[in-house]
Amino acid sequence: MEPNTSKEHYMIINDDISRKLLAENTNPPRIGKERTGGDVLSVVDVVLSVFVVTPLVVSCWRGLWILVDMHSEYFPAVPTFLIAIAMHILFALFQNSFHYLVVESKKHWSMKIVTHLLRRFYTYVFLWVTVLHWRGGWLLTEYYTNLRFTKELKATKETSLICLLVGAATFLILLCMRCLRNAIAPPFALCLDKRNYVFRFPTMFSPNIKFGWLRVLDCVISVGVVGNLVVVLWRAIWVAVDLVVIPQNFTCSAWACLVLGLIATGLVFRLQNCMKRVCTDLSGIIKVILADAYILLSIIAAILFWSGIWNLLNIYFLPGDLLLSCTLSHLISLAFLYLIGCSNSLLVRGVMQDGSGEEGECVVFPCNYLRTIFEQERTACLGQLGLTEENSAS
Repeated sequence: MEPNTSKEHYMIINDDISRKLLAENTNPPRIGKERTGGDVLSVVDVVLSVFVVTPLVVSCWRGLWILVDMHSEYFPAVPTFLIAIAMHILFALFQNSFHYLVVESKKHWSMKIVTHLLRRFYTYVFLWVTVLHWRGGWLLTEYYTNLRFTKELKATKETSLICLLVGAATFLILLCMRCLRNAIAPPFALCLDKRNYVFRFPTMFSPNIKFGWLRVLDCVISVGVVGNLVVVLWRAIWVAVDLVVIPQNFTCSAWACLVLGLIATGLVFRLQNCMKRVCTDLSGIIKVILADAYILLSIIAAILFWSGIWNLLNIYFLPGDLLLSCTLSHLISLAFLYLIGCSNSLLVRGVMQDGSGEEGECVVFPCNYLRTIFEQERTACLGQLGLTEENSAS
């Protein structure tokens, strides 16, 4: 049986992807004990995202990134950058076909094992694509802005001005495109290894685009424009962190970044309910500006946290054997992420519009772990009993 490739089919699927990813955390709280239980799960999910998933994601990225740097003769910046972008575009373009063939189509039980391994392999390949894309983008940014570094690979003040100006311009472009939200990362973006989210992710115009060449253009813009703007923005903010946070002492700077990142992350999550209520009552440009200010704070918090973890691993985790340090950092973290079902959090993909969604969804971060698992178990149990959410609530 061939997958359905009609225009209407793609429009419905892409609209469903965008709606689910935007609204993943925005179900209204239940009353009484269920609301209290949901609040507890929300706190636990935040703790897991901050103290478990994010360190594993950073450690995995750090190991692979430095391993590639150590063998840079096999991974030249420009070719790997272009190849990674091309592969990302292909993954975006054929995501629905991959999803149908691997996830939706009926299979013998033995093939289900094979497809499970294929999903894991796909995630790992996509991780390589993402890291090579970002590494190539950073190297090209450093080259064209004439950025120079200290022996600890922190940006020098004398050569950082152009990079910071380019980052400021990138920030303004993302604001104008209403795409700043796409620069968020763990601990503010957690993606489980669920069937519906392995292959499928939203693109820039996916809810309204028709299949064909416009679909190709949509994927090119999503990856080649929005994706690269996010890469450059992260590089510029990372450089700013290098310059501002105790630049004269590498070890103190790493610890300070970790502590500041944790404080800023806690502040962002603490403000989330308040921001959601405010954005629910607002509309238009005021809502977008306020949401973008909040999103920018989350991006800075994430970069501080990432920088702290990354540099502390460089300082304390087998500093005398960089190859072994990076290999273990990558493989152990990857194994744990596979084990807890969060390996999709390693990937940077998809485009969502700033200020979109109802009832303050634009400032709600997808950080549901236990809540998603419990909700799926609840739905499955209700389905077996022939009940619906409304029937169970009554």
